[in-house]
Amino acid sequence: MKNIFKCIILGIGLIFSFTACKKGYIDPISKVDPGPDVLPPTVEILSPSSDIQYPATTVAANFDFKFNVNDDIELSKVDISLDGSLLKSYSSFIDYRGMSGVYTYPDLAIGAHTFEVVATDLSGKSTTKSFAFNITKYDKVLESETLYVPFNAGGDYKDLINFVSPTVTGNPGTTSATGGHTGAAYQGAADAYISFPIAGLYSPEGISFSFWYKLNTSPDRSGIITINDNDNNSDDNRNQGLRLFREGSTSSQTVKLNVGIGSGESWNDGGALSGSGGEWQHIAVTVSPTESKIYFNGVLQRTATYTTTFDFSTSTTMTIGSGAPSFTYWGHLSDLSLYDEFRVFNKVLTPDDIQLLMQH
Repeated sequence: MKNIFKCIILGIGLIFSFTACKKGYIDPISKVDPGPDVLPPTVEILSPSSDIQYPATTVAANFDFKFNVNDDIELSKVDISLDGSLLKSYSSFIDYRGMSGVYTYPDLAIGAHTFEVVATDLSGKSTTKSFAFNITKYDKVLESETLYVPFNAGGDYKDLINFVSPTVTGNPGTTSATGGHTGAAYQGAADAYISFPIAGLYSPEGISFSFWYKLNTSPDRSGIITINDNDNNSDDNRNQGLRLFREGSTSSQTVKLNVGIGSGESWNDGGALSGSGGEWQHIAVTVSPTESKIYFNGVLQRTATYTTTFDFSTSTTMTIGSGAPSFTYWGHLSDLSLYDEFRVFNKVLTPDDIQLLMQH
């Protein structure tokens, strides 16, 4: 009986609410005047943002054109074109005031190109923006080169040897087109790094790294390159993989190397970088079956020797810009420094090789 009484009361309440709405006791939603349409649309081309390089064996590849368009009132149409030919016309927008567009062009060939975006609003005002760029082939500096990441602007972390993109963790970035040592550069961020498969990057003869580095001393320690081991986040097993890292203070940071050698580990105490200069430094690291070396600007800092060869047998990935996933203990987390012209080689670099790389 009580349940029946409750249902009757609920029904009366619903009827009253409906009647109140019909009589105007609750104000209906009214249209708000957005104001006059004063400004033309704004257009930003995100990709491409610089010239592009393909591997020496590639003459055409898929390419993602990326752009942003916004208007103060409402967009009517956005047209995108390549070399004067219309690629796509957009006239329907989820957000009527703006869009973030990505258009994948199949088999974009080497040569000179111009990408254009034309945005028009409801009142007929339009904005045109274009970007001219060249696509060329990348030739290895050394035959032993197995990975090359130039860190082009717009968050492009593609390896130009294998033409693959890394796994991106967190939100790293790239500097402007002129913010790196050559063009743009990788900008580290908290809890961020990029990872490539290690397969094919090294040989029994060894592995080497070459890159330009602009130090940020905060935090006071971080990972730089990590080849993962088989026991993530364990501080008692560094017998596999490799860990290049830095630690110190705001005035000086020491770059060190730890190499797993199967039954044990080898430490290379490296050298110190000044924390006050804010200049680009070239870093090269070589790892052979018997020793590791660290170079700054072509000058050998330290050599460490060992009796059993390096062991990457359980390693699957190489991380750039962090100690993750397997060397985050002792505070070796993400690096906020800048990286540019990152290369890996499947042999030990000679001093002459390093001098050559510093010219590129």
